[in-house]
Amino acid sequence: MQKAKIPVTLYYGEEEFLIEEKIKERKDRFKNSSLNVEVLEGKSFTPDNFINALQTSPLLGGNKLVIVRDFKLDTDNQQMIIDALQAVPDGAEVIFQTESIDKRSRFYKLIDQAGETMEFRPFAPWEQYELAGWIKEQAGSGGKKISDGAARLLAEISGSHLRQLVSEIDKLIAYIGERQLISEDDVLLLASPGETSAFELLDALRAKDLKKALIVFQDLLRDKEDLFQLLSLLSTQYRLMLQIKALPGRERDAGKISRQVNGSPYFIKKCLDNIDKFNLQELKLALERLLETNLKMKTGESPTILFELLLNDLCGS
Repeated sequence: MQKAKIPVTLYYGEEEFLIEEKIKERKDRFKNSSLNVEVLEGKSFTPDNFINALQTSPLLGGNKLVIVRDFKLDTDNQQMIIDALQAVPDGAEVIFQTESIDKRSRFYKLIDQAGETMEFRPFAPWEQYELAGWIKEQAGSGGKKISDGAARLLAEISGSHLRQLVSEIDKLIAYIGERQLISEDDVLLLASPGETSAFELLDALRAKDLKKALIVFQDLLRDKEDLFQLLSLLSTQYRLMLQIKALPGRERDAGKISRQVNGSPYFIKKCLDNIDKFNLQELKLALERLLETNLKMKTGESPTILFELLLNDLCGS
């Protein structure tokens, strides 16, 4: 027997900008009367005030939306919340927003099975094609276009934090005025640096700048960068450099090379800028060290020490 659906949605994840956009879409359905939307803050949330919000009818009638922001699940009152969700009054809807949630909890399982759950993750360092696409969409929603190169450049300079990127795109749109296309020159002139990016580490490694690489790595640690994902990004980059180095001849056209190795012309160009610093044997050894570090991290050895040793080796020190 299929379980009855409940009008409850859980939005969770670290990309709060996308969650805010989603919540705004839902709130717009209730814009005829702000009295039909009630917001509860997680720090003052209790099962009692939640139940009261569900049961209180809008003064002007109509449907009601209850939004719980920064929700923190308390296992002591989990059953009371579940009971309330299974008895949501007709015409009422509920949205929970949280950065993280225990997917093993009965609360999550109920909403996942009978309601709707949606996770919003930041773009990963290797999802630059998708991030550039998102930037182009945002520029389009502002009535402008941005070139592929400019979109990638903006992501590299300002990072992947979407709220900052929206601010940067709005600034660029205002700057170009009647012009329709945002160019790389516009981005270079106006874009503000964002939080430390994994791409800064790649730049330092390609330049064999150990001091810069260690400084950037410490910043990434403070930002709680996933080291296994970072290893994957580094492996992809060194594999690309090895492919470029192994090509016959001295081809320097990033577009032609991209067709041969099936890589991004943008990142191939960055590799070409430093490719003469490396020989084939170095790149092969670098990939072996990356694999070795990955295996050692999985055995429980200190990931920070292993990574610092790896950076030392990759810079040839």
